[in-house]
Amino acid sequence: IFLFSSCASTKSKPIKEKDVPEWYLNPPRIEGKFIGVGDAERPQISLSKTIATTRAKAEVSRSIETKLNTMVKTYLQASGLGSNASAIEFTEDVTKSVSSTTLQGCQIEKTEIIGGRVFVMVVYDEVKARSEAKKAIEVEAKKNEALYNEFKAMQGFEALNKEIDIMNSY
Repeated sequence: IFLFSSCASTKSKPIKEKDVPEWYLNPPRIEGKFIGVGDAERPQISLSKTIATTRAKAEVSRSIETKLNTMVKTYLQASGLGSNASAIEFTEDVTKSVSSTTLQGCQIEKTEIIGGRVFVMVVYDEVKARSEAKKAIEVEAKKNEALYNEFKAMQGFEALNKEIDIMNSY
């Protein structure tokens, strides 16, 4: 009996709507804002809040920019003849999602604790998102320009060295 009761206790209980805030299941849509929600349950409330906030920000980041890699493999094999034939089919679907965004100014809008689990909703202004994207593009463009200028300078020095070598050979 002890064995059966210990196995039964490892099952997670189904989540009911009342176990989570309404805004967690149905985040509000606010014009010009990105909304993200996250949750966590850890022994320390500060760690729970930090993880929930990070998850909410990750959701915002995925809303702004996500790179997806996906792969589907299908394998089909048949052997035998007629009604005695047997077939094997195997399908594998793998998706990887990567997001990298700077969320300067992303703020916690709501925090709630239910049953020891911390729920967080963050808000990020779309105008700030555009501004940050523009800054990132400008920084990248400046890096590329600096690399190009360094390349051109190196070409100039190489040409000068060749001319000096030609002059010295006379």
